[in-house]
Amino acid sequence: MKLCIQCKHILPGIVGKTDENSRCGFERPTSLVTGLLAAIEVLPFAELDRRTTGRCGLLANNWEAADHVMTEEEEKELMEGDIRHE
Repeated sequence: MKLCIQCKHILPGIVGKTDENSRCGFERPTSLVTGLLAAIEVLPFAELDRRTTGRCGLLANNWEAADHVMTEEEEKELMEGDIRHE
C-alpha cells in the first residue's frame, strides 16, 4: 500500500509533524509575489489529494518513495500505536 507518510512529497502539518493535517507538496508552485516556494498553508491537504477526486487519487498516482520507506513491520507498529518510528 502506498501511504502518504512514505511519499517524498508529504509536508508536515502546522504542528510540525506528519499527521492528518499534513500537506502535499507535489507540484509545489513558486509564489508570484516572493519568488519562493509557495507557503505550506496554501498547499492541499494530503488527505484530500488521496480521495477519488484528488490529484493523487486512491491509487497514489503521484506517489514517489521517500528516502526512508517504512518496512511492513514498522508500518504495522505505527498503525498499532507504537510511536518509535515517528
